[in-house]
Amino acid sequence: MKILFIYSLDNINPKRNKMLAWSHIPLGISYISSALKANGHETSLVLLGSNYYKNSLDQLAKCIDTFGPDLICFTAVFSQYLFLENIARQVKIRWPDKYLLIGGVHATLMPEEVISGPFDAVCIGEGEYPTVELCQQLESREQPHDIANLWIKSPDGKLEKNSPRKFIQNLDELPFPDMQIWKPWTVDNFDDGLTILGGRGCPYDCTYCCNSALRKIAGGRYVRTRSPENILQEVRWLQGQFPENNDIFIEIETLDCNKKWTLDLCSKLEAFNSCLPEPVTYGSNYRINPHTIDESVFSALEKANFQSLNIGLESGSERVRRDILNRNYTNDDFLNAVSLARKHGLKIFIYNMIGLPGESWQEHKETVELNRRCQPDGHYTGIFYPYPGTELYNTCIRNELFKEPGSVQAERTQPVLELPNFSKARIKSAYIWFDYQVYRGYKPTWTILTQHTLNKTRSGRMIKYAFHKAFRCLQGIRFWKC
Repeated sequence: MKILFIYSLDNINPKRNKMLAWSHIPLGISYISSALKANGHETSLVLLGSNYYKNSLDQLAKCIDTFGPDLICFTAVFSQYLFLENIARQVKIRWPDKYLLIGGVHATLMPEEVISGPFDAVCIGEGEYPTVELCQQLESREQPHDIANLWIKSPDGKLEKNSPRKFIQNLDELPFPDMQIWKPWTVDNFDDGLTILGGRGCPYDCTYCCNSALRKIAGGRYVRTRSPENILQEVRWLQGQFPENNDIFIEIETLDCNKKWTLDLCSKLEAFNSCLPEPVTYGSNYRINPHTIDESVFSALEKANFQSLNIGLESGSERVRRDILNRNYTNDDFLNAVSLARKHGLKIFIYNMIGLPGESWQEHKETVELNRRCQPDGHYTGIFYPYPGTELYNTCIRNELFKEPGSVQAERTQPVLELPNFSKARIKSAYIWFDYQVYRGYKPTWTILTQHTLNKTRSGRMIKYAFHKAFRCLQGIRFWKC
């Protein structure tokens, strides 16, 4: 069978080619594609831009006519769902014989909404084995039925809600993710690094995150890690596939989920690097937990040649973290972890959110101050957006904190909540000027403005562009005068 995957992003013009960096490739599609290929199927992928509807539709039509898929697989987070639903409706009108399957976080958490759309089936949870079984039945001309994890619509409109299967307990049994499917859509820039899956599931219950809800959809252990041996095998495999690339990000919710596993992994990566003329560098995620902060872990990361850690601060207010986000650690715990990381040569990248429900302007200033104290090497800061299926989304609905639950035009860059102690205007201003407030006095002002602040508004980008053009003109004038 031929299976076409559809993946979408904002601000991607599908008329162009080479759109993604390797580090941005979603591993979910890659794993399902490799499972399908291992079972004798042929896969392809098209990347669409949700801000370029007509171009995306034209690109998809060309791909369907050329590749001729039997099954088309969609995956969607909340912010991309409405766009992909519209795309799927057009596919059903033009190619009514194509079987449409959708999965991903939004489909998993909101299956009743999604199955009412144009899709023939919805995958709830992990998709490798359900998709393989679906292809087997479609290939044998059966009406799909009795496939765990799938809600299936029959031609007469009846809905079959199959029970969930247990989470995959042994991740090592999965073939390595398919990287080749992304090659037509990636930039040949190997400075950006590759990504390897370290594990699935998170042990924590942060209220803004989907993990709490995802944990409840199936039986079996939710937090799982691949064996260090299996990860090392993939590192070797990637070295063969991409010899120019020596930078790998190990994707796992947090490296502190299992100290024994982390130390074992670091030991094996250290030994592997000792045999290479140019060692591989690594990065990963770390979640603060006062009970798991251990210098031996940071020492092991240093020896294994880890260069960076992403750490979720989210808010510098201990009250906001404790009472709103369910993240129970002190600011001293955070600074201790940052200090240990820096002691062992690790760069630090911090996650922050602005405009959380219940947050005040003064509490946001605590976030700025804590970032100023640790001076992160970089940060990922956005305006809070409530996602359906999360506890904090329900809190926002219950307290009537926003008027348009379905709007995603403002996702992470525009304020959507009506907060009594933190106005939308102040939230937007805090977002735009966050870099300046954090780095002023530590970096040149012009550097902060051009690299960060001006990029956050359309007018700022226009100003930056005008300065750039003027500078190039002045360079030209100097050249001709010479």
